[in-house]
Amino acid sequence: MNSNKQEIEVIHNSWKEGFLFKLRDRFFDRQLYNLLYSSIVKLTFDECESIDRELVRDLWFIPILFRRQKKYVRNIEQSEYDSLMEKIEDAIAGVLGHP
Repeated sequence: MNSNKQEIEVIHNSWKEGFLFKLRDRFFDRQLYNLLYSSIVKLTFDECESIDRELVRDLWFIPILFRRQKKYVRNIEQSEYDSLMEKIEDAIAGVLGHP
């Protein structure tokens, strides 16, 4: 998992001061979204490698926050918001897999 260290740091910090922090404050920052999205997409794990519990938690709650904040964020068109929400959900599914 060391090869993912930088990406994991971006994802974790996104909750503290980055995109997800701002989204909780009802502001959609496209540049920070792009940074978070690209970090998720860059994550790679071997088939039998376990994923750190903290990373799973951080990823798991991203779609939940997106859905909760949808009606409050006003600085982005709702159709674009929906599209970007779906895009990040697909990226997360690419890491965690589908049931």
